[in-house]
Amino acid sequence: MSRLRLRDLHKRMLELKLKRIKENMKDEDEEMPEIKPYSKTVHEERERSRSRSLSPGTSAHEKWNRPKVNLGSLEDPDLDEQEKEAKWKQLLPDELEEATVELYERGGYSPTYGDPDDAMPGIEVLNEDDDKAKLISRRESQRKKPEGMSESESEMMAMARKGMDKDEGTFSVEVPIEAQKHLWSDKYRPRKPRYLNRVQTGFEWNKYNQTHYDMDNPPPKVVQGYKFNVFYPDLLDITQTPSFKIFLDPNDNDFATIRFHTGPPYEDIAFKIVNREWDLLHKNGYKCQFQQGVFQLWFMFKKYRYRR
Repeated sequence: MSRLRLRDLHKRMLELKLKRIKENMKDEDEEMPEIKPYSKTVHEERERSRSRSLSPGTSAHEKWNRPKVNLGSLEDPDLDEQEKEAKWKQLLPDELEEATVELYERGGYSPTYGDPDDAMPGIEVLNEDDDKAKLISRRESQRKKPEGMSESESEMMAMARKGMDKDEGTFSVEVPIEAQKHLWSDKYRPRKPRYLNRVQTGFEWNKYNQTHYDMDNPPPKVVQGYKFNVFYPDLLDITQTPSFKIFLDPNDNDFATIRFHTGPPYEDIAFKIVNREWDLLHKNGYKCQFQQGVFQLWFMFKKYRYRR
């Protein structure tokens, strides 16, 4: 019973709403102004007003069929400047516009080229094609081979020098590698990355050194580890993390080559290092990360304890 009563009430409300909508539409139709049918007199009146607005005292038919302005009479060389100016002032606005357009199309407003021999002494006359070619060449050289150090590279250099102590020194001995060919070398000039590498040196008190040396006469320092800081500020794909590989020296087992690789526009770069086992514990100084355009690889060599 409740559902039936609710359904009847909803039906009555819909009928009432429909009735109100019809009444509102009827009131709006009565308030709308009456639209007069199009008549020929209205069209003629619009044409007359248009012809009066084009030019005072001239009908539209006469204006559209008027002969073109004769530029020869306006550019007569026998006339002085005042007479030419008077003729130009006699033109109607549309005639003046027509004459101006025609004169522009004929090249009346385009300056003529001068003779290079008439130039003042000391003025160099450049060939347009040669000057454009030199400009493009300079742009290419600046784009492919930037000079100096940018602000971002200076910040990277400061990051690499942070925490440097007296037992560390810069390490910049590169190993020559084979010629590299890249698919992107036509668009971007390959270049080697900047770097600031540090080498950790110290005394190694093994059994032999303890026997033959002391603190007053210390043994020679040996390499204890490396800190590589390679800068990639202009890496095209910042999601491509740099990587490294180790290659043993076939002629000497005491040395190896570490090679760093990344994406364009940087070439691979390699360094010769001591071939010893790395200590991969973070608490002992191991670090391998790529942050803010700097790839850092820090490692120390394992220290062996000799027991009796």
